[in-house]
Amino acid sequence: MKYTTYTKGRYQIIKIEEVLTLSSAIDDLLDVVYDFLKKKQVYIAIGFTDNSYLISRSGAVLVQCWESIKGAGGELALINVNEEIRDFLSVIDFKSQIKIYTSDDQLA
Repeated sequence: MKYTTYTKGRYQIIKIEEVLTLSSAIDDLLDVVYDFLKKKQVYIAIGFTDNSYLISRSGAVLVQCWESIKGAGGELALINVNEEIRDFLSVIDFKSQIKIYTSDDQLA
């Protein structure tokens, strides 16, 4: 998985730089989140490309990230979530658990 990280306000942002497809593996995302949590950086946002979508496997990784962040007293936010990802989050009843923003400029 190709990604970049940067800070915006209190958030550590992981911007996924590639389109996520059926064959995409985002397991590396957990390692990046764990590294932030070890540094006591518990406000984490994940950004997607315009054409990305999630499947069950990548959705499970996202849920694991959320559980780890929440357990550390933090917050997970998603950035640039297209309609396909929103639909997926609704199907797994996860949309109400996280904050969704259209851009990193909206992060508090």
